[in-house]
Amino acid sequence: MVHLERRGIESKRLLEKILCVLKLANNKALLREKDKILKNETKRQIYELCDGKHTVSDIASDLDTSQPNVSYHLSSLLESGLVLYDEVGGKRYYFKSLE
Repeated sequence: MVHLERRGIESKRLLEKILCVLKLANNKALLREKDKILKNETKRQIYELCDGKHTVSDIASDLDTSQPNVSYHLSSLLESGLVLYDEVGGKRYYFKSLE
């Protein structure tokens, strides 16, 4: 059994990230879904800001939009597996799962 060290993120969350990346790499339908999702301008802009350094508040500020609007679009990006997050100090920092 693989031993996972805890380095600021829970082992369960790390496993979820690994499984998500494997799903994306092996599932052409999800990659097609990526193209479909990113046709939406707002989702594409949010996706581009997901670099592991931005919270919902940061993204909303950068795009001059509301936090609920960002959360709404992030939910579909998260559900599709295109975006993941690290939770640090109660804040979620979003990043692209394919990079």
